[in-house]
Amino acid sequence: MSDYRDVWTDADFPDMGWHDACVYSLSFPQANQSVTFDIDYIFKWYWEGEMVRGWDVAPCTLEFRNVFDLKIALSWEDQGDTTIQNITRNNCRPTSNKELTIWDYVVELDVGHLTFSATGYTQTSRMRPVFSTSQSLPREA
Repeated sequence: MSDYRDVWTDADFPDMGWHDACVYSLSFPQANQSVTFDIDYIFKWYWEGEMVRGWDVAPCTLEFRNVFDLKIALSWEDQGDTTIQNITRNNCRPTSNKELTIWDYVVELDVGHLTFSATGYTQTSRMRPVFSTSQSLPREA
């Protein structure tokens, strides 16, 4: 995804890719029934031949709405940064009132995966992407 916008939604799913996005935190569903990831999203990869020389990266909030059937299988051993390998969705179907669409999502991490059903997501950039020679940006302690 090379075009920059502040907000992306499930309508943009075919144009998005989360491979190597660093995950800083994960919030579980409470009363709002959302699952939220704090990530560094890679907006653009800069290639020089077969080598990557850098990335356009921005901190983003990825929030899945109306989450149910959440299942998590994670295993941290000698793990450094946690990254997303892929996000897939399938089994599109209407809600019982036919007002929303439900998808089954799989979030594959390098330490395991999450599966759940949700009515969509919103990804919001917290700043404009910056060029970086790392796929993750420094965070304040």
